[in-house]
Amino acid sequence: MYHNDYIDAVAEYLRRYREFSQYIANVKTDIDECQRMLELEAAPAASSMSPTGGCGGGEKVSQEERMYMQREDLQRKIRKYRADLQQIEPLIRRLDSSIASLKDVNETDARILESRYIDDASWESTARYACCSVGSCRRRARAALKTLTGMMFGPDAVPMQTSVVFFKR
Repeated sequence: MYHNDYIDAVAEYLRRYREFSQYIANVKTDIDECQRMLELEAAPAASSMSPTGGCGGGEKVSQEERMYMQREDLQRKIRKYRADLQQIEPLIRRLDSSIASLKDVNETDARILESRYIDDASWESTARYACCSVGSCRRRARAALKTLTGMMFGPDAVPMQTSVVFFKR
């Protein structure tokens, strides 16, 4: 057995798939909420009267300034949320399309990965779900993880074992 960081990363992505998917949905909801708040029309500004005369009394920040700062804060939040989405959403889309492709190639392998990594089922439960033995299920899971890693990161992520053959003349 060998260690491959790409395979470990894909396994971790699968384990946290539901968490990432829900995070994306929550961030999109937050962006929509911020945009709705930005679209709200503010009440017409009314000048405030201070009980004390001169420049020393009353509020330090006017109502208009507070509203302007709230709008800037909402716009800053939207930019931060979009930056977060730009990091994680392409990864989840790539994972989704890779799992769909794996289902097209081998439905059982995709089932094994979904059951074991996404649903966090035991090997026994995964084997029953996939209709194969536990040992076969483990072997297929390792091979399916390599295949999925190759789909997500390309052939350089999973080096292939090559053999040296000498030809006699």
